[in-house]
Amino acid sequence: MSPYLRMVQWLPDWFRIWIQTQVLPSLGLQPQMIVTSLFRGFLDSFLFVTLATGLLAGGRYYLEGQYALPSHIQDTVIKWAPIADHIAREADIPREVPLVLWFKENSMKAENPASCTGIIGAYDLVRSGQRPCFTPGPISDLEVSEQLALAASEFKIRCPEITYLTQDPDTIKRCYFAYNAGTGAASRLDANESAYVMNNYNENYTNMVYSDVELGTVTVTALGAWPTHLAFQSLIVGQMDVEERPFSLSILNISTQIYDLGTQAWRELSGTSFDEATTMKALPNLPQPNDDACLGEPHAFGRFSLRPRLNPVTEDPLLTQHMHGCDLGLPGVDISNNNLSAVLQAPMSGELTTYTDQFFNTTIRIENDEWIIWLLHPRSYFVEEGTVTRGQAVGMMGAIGYASGPHVHYTIFDKVNETFVDPLEFIP
Repeated sequence: MSPYLRMVQWLPDWFRIWIQTQVLPSLGLQPQMIVTSLFRGFLDSFLFVTLATGLLAGGRYYLEGQYALPSHIQDTVIKWAPIADHIAREADIPREVPLVLWFKENSMKAENPASCTGIIGAYDLVRSGQRPCFTPGPISDLEVSEQLALAASEFKIRCPEITYLTQDPDTIKRCYFAYNAGTGAASRLDANESAYVMNNYNENYTNMVYSDVELGTVTVTALGAWPTHLAFQSLIVGQMDVEERPFSLSILNISTQIYDLGTQAWRELSGTSFDEATTMKALPNLPQPNDDACLGEPHAFGRFSLRPRLNPVTEDPLLTQHMHGCDLGLPGVDISNNNLSAVLQAPMSGELTTYTDQFFNTTIRIENDEWIIWLLHPRSYFVEEGTVTRGQAVGMMGAIGYASGPHVHYTIFDKVNETFVDPLEFIP
């Protein structure tokens, strides 16, 4: 008896004989080969997962031992990681790059240097007149976001072959070198010999000599771009399993990134451009409030089951800004939370649509017979357009669009009284 048949000898004799003499020959299958292939596939998958997990954990512990980033740098990295990730996706560069550029130029301080070239340098742009001089001194979060986007765009111009998914160390190091020294130097010279890229990576790259257009020839003692990239990568990945964040949120965070990458891959395979996939839509044809008549009173009667009754932020919601947005036609309040990546839920049941508005804000819109609500700036959507129920998870809080940090702008429109209303009256 063959090994395959011994494995299924518990089957009735007539059934085994029928499979062996009729089914398998007609399909042209070889049982032993099938079993062997399945076993090898399972073993290969197990080894792959084990290896990937081991490399990630090992790399993380190694990096934490090699690079002890100051606590204030770690706090700033975590604060700006979601914004930098969005900027990097838009520019199609690795997610750590904007933060590394900021760190290398100004030690992650939200202050323009005295040279008036901004937190990301931009020497060529300012001196050529393409950009105005950045005013030295402290700047707002919105200006930080704008300058990070500028740096990401310039990085992509100098290294067009890099993408958001690039992980090859040599490619990333060469791109950092091209950003700092120019594409000509990067094509001729070795990035591993550049203090900007490799300094203090290990004992072979300590206190390297570096020539700068502003400083002249100096001995660099700070981290180079490549080890900074690794250190930031380790820090960001490490935030997925710190004690104060529930494991379920870590799974949602990872699955959201997988969903985003899958969406990007589908667009590339289907030939759909990003602009086509996020067609700008104007605000619905509703009254445009002004500062004098922004809000009205909600109707007192109606179906209780249709009323918005939940806070859109599911975890420790924090009110970060009271009513605003009247001049933009969508008055609402801003709600965030401490970990800056909370799951968003539907405050009411209704028909859900998603789009990017004319201000580049990603938007979740839910409408039923009596109410319309908007949730602005989500990092990603969890559901397809269609019917949702109250309390259903619909997205992940983000800062996409006109936003200085992760939060949700929450707006409610009363269809019965035809007026916008204060969302705080509907939040428990």
